[in-house]
Amino acid sequence: MVKIKKAEIIPVCPHCEREVEHLIQVKRGWFKTNRVFCCPHCRKIVGMTAGEM
Repeated sequence: MVKIKKAEIIPVCPHCEREVEHLIQVKRGWFKTNRVFCCPHCRKIVGMTAGEM
């Protein structure tokens, strides 16, 4: 069994490797129908989900 530990960390962007304390949600064009999240520093996509919030 895998144990999960809670830790207070600040994640880093997988692209620019800078610390990310918040993400930017894109809401224009094709991105209006899907939730797309970008790094605030390099603006590359770091995640997406189907449907609007």
